Amino acid sequence: MSRAEVPDQKMARVPIPRGARRRREIAWAAEQVFLQHGFADTTMQMVALEAGASKETLYRHFGSKEDLFLEVVNNRNNKVRQILDAELESDRPIPIILRSVGISLLECMCSPTVAALARIIVNETPRYPALGDAFYAMAPGRTLQKLTRYLTDAKARGEFVGDAPELAAEIYTGSVMGKFITLMLFTPHTFAIDREQIEAHVDEVVRTFSRSYIVQRQNRSSGRNFSHI
Repeated sequence: MSRAEVPDQKMARVPIPRGARRRREIAWAAEQVFLQHGFADTTMQMVALEAGASKETLYRHFGSKEDLFLEVVNNRNNKVRQILDAELESDRPIPIILRSVGISLLECMCSPTVAALARIIVNETPRYPALGDAFYAMAPGRTLQKLTRYLTDAKARGEFVGDAPELAAEIYTGSVMGKFITLMLFTPHTFAIDREQIEAHVDEVVRTFSRSYIVQRQNRSSGRNFSHI
């Protein structure tokens, strides 16, 4: 197995085409190089050496170093994106959906690797503004767009009582991220958060948000009230 192979590749249930598998291997190798050297000091030659590939192969899969870095970030956000899409398309009670989405967002953003990549983006955006724009579009911007659409649909069903779904989506995601993003970015040497803390924080955010915006309803099958989790 290549040293650049994605760790969970053996667990894949669906065979991955060779070209796509090689692309993932290169992206995994690139992540290690970017984390060690940052964006500006990483070269495509360094990634090629780590991946055991030629620069030509890298450029065939990725048009530029910027595209390669964004692929790395996109891969790290893939799990939370899948959870977000699945939850917002389900018919579960809104507080339950918001809880799942909130926990997934906070776990993703506070993971050591994603936190390190986020610090790279913050550091490099003044010199490479396209990185910040692209990251916002693929992660925070996409989440806000999806959640806004979900709350808009909930309003049409009479389950969301706010006048501004987009503002409510911003309030919810901002409350979930809260102080943790600041701590993660500026005090990584002392920052730590565990699953229990994440759940407690998100539960309180969902309770507060639900009291202001969500029409309480009974679970059709059990009669359970979701006024609190």
